[in-house]
Amino acid sequence: IAGKIVERRADVGQSVKPGQLLARLDPADAALQATQAEAQRSLAAADLVRTRDLREKNFVSAAALDARETTFRAAEAQAQLANNQAAYTTLVADRAGVIGQVLAEPGQVVGVGQAVFRMAPDGEREIAIAIPEGEVSGFKSGQPAEVSFWSAGTAAKPLTGRLREV
Repeated sequence: IAGKIVERRADVGQSVKPGQLLARLDPADAALQATQAEAQRSLAAADLVRTRDLREKNFVSAAALDARETTFRAAEAQAQLANNQAAYTTLVADRAGVIGQVLAEPGQVVGVGQAVFRMAPDGEREIAIAIPEGEVSGFKSGQPAEVSFWSAGTAAKPLTGRLREV
């Protein structure tokens, strides 16, 4: 959901477990929306009860009662949605992995669906490399590959893998 990040508990390179708290949005706006939706649901429920009483006395039409029932169902669904949205103010890891990139900071306002972290899931890792255009034809998907990192120096053991995609 949209909101202001008030807390960030994960940094680049940190290993995380499923369910671990990564960040938290300011819950005030979501709580206000949930309260507003609940108030609308309560109003629609009271209006429905009054309309049912009037319908029993034949003071209102069946169509008017149907309209109030529809309004109540819509308000009830909106209240449930607002309560669900309030739970999204806490961002937790959905799986084990390593934080690869932090895309938002405390104090920043994020939009709906905006990424806050990039995470590499535990297990197989993927490395992207650039190959000069003239040498691409020498590489085929599935072929074995050996990767070494310049920053690790000559003493580091190379990693073995396979070329997944060209």
